[in-house]
Amino acid sequence: MNNIGLIDIGANLTHPELYNQLDKIVENLQSANIKKVIITSSNLEDTKTALNIINLYPGLFYTTAGFHPHNAKDFSLDDVDKIHDYGEDKNIVAIGECGLDYYREYSTKEQQIYCFEEQLLIAESLELPVFLHERHAHKDFAKILKSHINKIKNSVVHCFTGTENELKTYLDMGCYIGITGWISDTNRGKHLHDLLKYIPEDRLMVETDAPYLIPLNIPFKHNGINEPSFLNFVAQTIAECLNKDINEIKEATYRNTKRFFSI
Repeated sequence: MNNIGLIDIGANLTHPELYNQLDKIVENLQSANIKKVIITSSNLEDTKTALNIINLYPGLFYTTAGFHPHNAKDFSLDDVDKIHDYGEDKNIVAIGECGLDYYREYSTKEQQIYCFEEQLLIAESLELPVFLHERHAHKDFAKILKSHINKIKNSVVHCFTGTENELKTYLDMGCYIGITGWISDTNRGKHLHDLLKYIPEDRLMVETDAPYLIPLNIPFKHNGINEPSFLNFVAQTIAECLNKDINEIKEATYRNTKRFFSI
């Protein structure tokens, strides 16, 4: 689209649909001028795999370390020490993907809350930002996050799809907001078009959440699997919604992401 690059703050490159074709994924994202990608970890096996990917493609990827709420049932105190150890690696730039998901309770609410709180404590100790997941759990999520927010270096609510009140709650706590291809879905994501104006330009970031949530404004044929190279189409929709030049969105989100993750 132009020469200004983007950083994808969340792509699930350990997912088989992407991991099994990494060379092609890398070729595509470089052609699309995606400068960096933060690989999302859902458990420590993901983190281990992500670090291997980082070694294969130096200078292109970073990763998070942590447990998705779906995997909270597998989290134990031993994992606290393991995440601490991983956190010493310069390629680990955040704790997560952590939070609460009551939409699909693959782990009980109690397991999720325990896992979430422990990871917030780890983030405090390591002085790392947190990469956050919340779905149908805003009340508990906001209450827990608020009790830790002043001790956490930074926080981003990834793949925000919530309400105006929820957005303002997160912004009042100083959170950054991650926007995905969901915004291009005129059925599920249309309400986000009006909410974008509330997000300060210096707290907006973009992500694919690949292989999920493929943007619906891609003008060419594809296989239906989202990938980091499609991030430009997320930025394009944001620019159109805000009546801004796409370069302004790209420059702002790039700058915000570099600052947030200290990369």
